[in-house]
Order: sequence, then C-alpha cells, then structure tokens
Amino acid sequence: MSEKKNKSSRHPCFMDKDLHSRLSELASSKKMSLYDYTNYLLSSALEIESSGVSLESVKELIIVLGKISQSYKGTITIAPFSMTETSGEWRDLGKRLGIIARESFQNSKEGVIRMCKSILQVYGSIQESGNTVKIMSPNLLSENVINNLKDLLEGLLESSSIQGEVIHDKGVLGLKIY
Repeated sequence: MSEKKNKSSRHPCFMDKDLHSRLSELASSKKMSLYDYTNYLLSSALEIESSGVSLESVKELIIVLGKISQSYKGTITIAPFSMTETSGEWRDLGKRLGIIARESFQNSKEGVIRMCKSILQVYGSIQESGNTVKIMSPNLLSENVINNLKDLLEGLLESSSIQGEVIHDKGVLGLKIY
C-alpha cells in the first residue's frame, strides 16, 4: 500500500449509502480507515484498468479463483488447452471444477455459470443472456481446443447436478442451463 496521504488533500466523494456501509465494514475488518481503504481500492482498480485489463473481465475470474482457493487444497496448473491429449482428462477436470462450483457457491447454478464464464473469458468477451453463457471467438476454430473445452464443460455440468447443455460450433462455445 502507498504512504498515507496528507489529510489536507482529501476531496469529498458521494456514494450510495449501502456501498458506504459495505466499504466501512470491510475497512474496519482490515483495520484501515475508510479513507485509506477507499483510496487503496480505487488506486488498485485504476492501476488494473490503465494496464489495459478491464475490471469487468477479471471480476468473475477473481471470484471463481477465490472460491477455489478457499475450498480446494491441491495443485492448480495453468497450461494451454492443447497440452493434454489423453482422452477423458478434460472431462475429469470439468467434473472436479463442477464439484468445486457446487460446494463453493450457495447457488449451484450461479457457481456453474461463474465457472463457465471464468473458463471462457480467456478467449474473448462473454455473452450472457438469461441462462445462456457463450463466447464467439476466432480462437475457437481449432477442433482440438473446441473438443477439449466441450469435454470440460460437459464434465462441469455432470458433476454439478445442473441440467443444461454445451453449445458448440466452429468459433462458438458456451452453456445453456435449464
């Protein structure tokens, strides 16, 4: 965190009453003043945005990874989707992610949707409407990548006890939840 600012450099800021209450609670839990905590959050958000990464694009990923880190006591490896060629490995990975989504979120459907968004956002902008999450991307033209991700998403649905289907075609991938 940066050094404390001179108190005379404060500027008034207006915000929603509920947001103010939530910020106050979190600041208190972190043993920080509301002023210092708000500035910390805003400067972090500005740094992320100015680096070219949109907060919206990383929000779901951070939530999902946070839930995984709270619930999962193992090793997480980040590798290209073409890395594993053994049949069934992607489905098994999806099943494990489905269990984590089911156990980590109070609402299994929300957990599956967030997990799906987290996985697919690597490829581009997520499109979400109702109970459908999908992405259309030229990065999904590889049959190997589509098949790996399709297996992963089918495994995710299978172990999460959520009814749905994987939507897939050249350049399109997603989930439709029933």
